[in-house]
Amino acid sequence: MNNKIRCLVSALFAFSILMGCSNNSTKDCDNVAGTWQLVVDVDDYECNGLGQRYKQVFEVSQNQCQLSIEGGTTGIISQGKITWTSPSTETDGGTLSYSSAYSEVNNKEITGAYDWQWSNDSFSCSGTVTAKGHILTEQQAANAKLGETAIQLEHPLLSPSENTVAHTFTVEAKNARQVYLAGEMSDWRSKVLVMQPSEADHWSITLYLKPGAWQYKFVIDGVWVADQQNPQSVPDGYGGVNSVFVIGEEDALLIAQPGIAHGSIVEAEFKSDSLNQASPYAVYLPPGYQTSKQDYPVLMLLHGYGQDYKQWIIDGKIQHLMDNMIANKSIEPFIVLMPSAGTSYYKGKYESFIMQELLPHVAEQYKVKAGPDYRAISGISMGGAGAFYLAHKYPKHFGLSLPLSGYFDMETYPSFSWQNFTLDAELTLFCGEDDSISYSSNQRLVEQLNQQGVEFSYLTAEGGHTWRYWNSISEQVLKQVSSFFAR
Repeated sequence: MNNKIRCLVSALFAFSILMGCSNNSTKDCDNVAGTWQLVVDVDDYECNGLGQRYKQVFEVSQNQCQLSIEGGTTGIISQGKITWTSPSTETDGGTLSYSSAYSEVNNKEITGAYDWQWSNDSFSCSGTVTAKGHILTEQQAANAKLGETAIQLEHPLLSPSENTVAHTFTVEAKNARQVYLAGEMSDWRSKVLVMQPSEADHWSITLYLKPGAWQYKFVIDGVWVADQQNPQSVPDGYGGVNSVFVIGEEDALLIAQPGIAHGSIVEAEFKSDSLNQASPYAVYLPPGYQTSKQDYPVLMLLHGYGQDYKQWIIDGKIQHLMDNMIANKSIEPFIVLMPSAGTSYYKGKYESFIMQELLPHVAEQYKVKAGPDYRAISGISMGGAGAFYLAHKYPKHFGLSLPLSGYFDMETYPSFSWQNFTLDAELTLFCGEDDSISYSSNQRLVEQLNQQGVEFSYLTAEGGHTWRYWNSISEQVLKQVSSFFAR
């Protein structure tokens, strides 16, 4: 779905050249006809676009107070503004429509903006366009070429900025036609960072990156490959690996520290009747657990699509975070449970396994406090959606839900309905502002929750659908969990 919308938005702006005006203030019926030339900036972020810029040249006709542009766009001058309208169009299985389109012309200089939306029965996304330009003189118009020309936008990581370090990525790709660098630096979008060919079939690109770990791959003629020259990697969830490069040093909380007490990770399998097979899971036990006589609260962490419990250990580094934060007394000790659920979205057989088998098993095997006041649930991406869904469906089990960049396609859950929706657990949603996968679904969920009158918090910050973002908020998330348990 996301790739389709991304391609759709790119294609549609050949049509939306005719729409790109908004916010205009002129005297009623002043003559604004002629050849318009605009530089248009497209925000197609919610539709998983990359941001686009175009030079557009087109003819505007005028009859008294009415304007028209080839293609069906019309405008009316009223009270100093030009209000534009255009018919919606059916394209790529959905409807493209426009709203709030105005433009302003002062001394032949044009400014404008408009809103657009694309939707079908299961998905919708929207964006804005801003434009600046001018009405060409007769001589300029005679030499101008009508139509649209894309203007290349430079990625911010291609230029130095404060607290960044230059690093050149290089790959050998014999006879390749096009090579890209994709990863956390592009929010895993495949055609953002173009590598340049050099001698001996090598391709390279230099980026200016902030300190910390960066996961990445190369995309060679459409094929995703890890960096064969870099031995450091992590599982990618699809049977392969992502390469990892560290600039400077990672956050100290994400690294095992000597001289402090360490907890333990217990990895095990549970023979599930629901799944008719054994399913792996892991439990983090805090320092001193074995000799302690106290019972502990439990945080359940859900992994992303196609991954397993190890994602929270390898990428999330939960054991180091817990050890270090317990040692510096920023959180109180609690147990962390990490199940595995493949691509299930934590519904169906895996929902039964986790809620009816694994949770009771953990309560029997470990020193666990009972009740929703001592149980929280969180997760990333698919796991974020699962953390929201399970907290709603099992109010007696969870008192706190913290979805991280959840991909909220609630139609995935057959038993879910907004008509009878309730949520007893406290809810805080987290999402990166640069998240090309989940940001739009978070926005839609926020709108729906507001319509339902649900109390919740929604926290956004710079970051994409990446472990760089999730690691950056892990301290905040774990502190919130600890504070909830401590009430």
